[in-house]
Amino acid sequence: MDAFAKMDIFFLVTTVTVIVLAVFVGALLYYVIRTARDVSDVVRIVKKESERFAEGVSTARREMTGRGESIAQKFIAFVQSLASVRKSKKSK
Repeated sequence: MDAFAKMDIFFLVTTVTVIVLAVFVGALLYYVIRTARDVSDVVRIVKKESERFAEGVSTARREMTGRGESIAQKFIAFVQSLASVRKSKKSK
């Protein structure tokens, strides 16, 4: 084979390889971008829900301290309410 034929085969193989690699890199980038968008949506939802949770906790804290009752009294009342529910379930 002469040198020009070898060069033509080399450039043909190289061109096909570069095209195949470009397609694979393009597909990989597509999935990375799609995954990044999904993660961004999840982060946005988590942020919104954590803000709602913080608001609910601060409201509950204001209600607990606003009535003049201590947190210990609330906790004891809560435990007693659970104990009475458990007793009534066992007696049936």
